[in-house]
Amino acid sequence: MRTRLQQFLMAENISPSRFADQIGIQRSGLSHILAGRNKPGFDFIEKMLLTYPSLNAEWLITGKGKMYKEIQEKTQEMLPEEPIFSDNNNSSVDTYSGLPEVEHKLNKVLLFYSDNTFTEYIPDNAS
Repeated sequence: MRTRLQQFLMAENISPSRFADQIGIQRSGLSHILAGRNKPGFDFIEKMLLTYPSLNAEWLITGKGKMYKEIQEKTQEMLPEEPIFSDNNNSSVDTYSGLPEVEHKLNKVLLFYSDNTFTEYIPDNAS
């Protein structure tokens, strides 16, 4: 798990001391884990996963799967069973009638890349 922790810190481009501060542990404790003197305990893993919800727990603990959770997992749960758009006679697009008529304002867009990096876009009109 030590190697995966090092990979995660590199992927997040974060120093060990900043990481320790973010998840709320002693810097020396993280240093001992990274040096291989100590193994991370449940509290460490829990704090890490709560601080980084996109991190794949199975990857962190066992090394199986990808470092980050698949974005599909979340989007599949949110998709309606019927298509949102349908192409009638190839001339117009109708919106899905099951969606509420509520005006939504875009706050943030996150783009996740295959190399486990991401880009955050916040529009100028977001508040």
